[in-house]
Amino acid sequence: MSVDANHLATKGDLEALALRLLEQLRPALPAPTPPEEYLPLEEVAQATRVSVRTVKKWVTEGKPDQKGRIIKLLAVEFSPGYLRVPRAALLAYGQGLGFTIADLRSVPPLRVAS
Repeated sequence: MSVDANHLATKGDLEALALRLLEQLRPALPAPTPPEEYLPLEEVAQATRVSVRTVKKWVTEGKPDQKGRIIKLLAVEFSPGYLRVPRAALLAYGQGLGFTIADLRSVPPLRVAS
């Protein structure tokens, strides 16, 4: 591709350039991570074989872990009254590891698209 001062780049030129740049950068790019899966309380109840009422108690009141500390199940409210539980939070809760958003320093703040 020669550079000519009178030549304007076309859409095709720019797309070709973008593809070449992507190919060169691909080895340096991190592997894509799957998006976090958020489960409704009904699915959490079904997966853990308890009632939805019990799941709500885990979110609001918690339960004692193996050391006797009260831990709560992390839930995110995407809209008023509709709680969702991140799959990772459910797995951690099942292992007796209680944590809150404040404990997750590396997680960016939640942004919900409108």
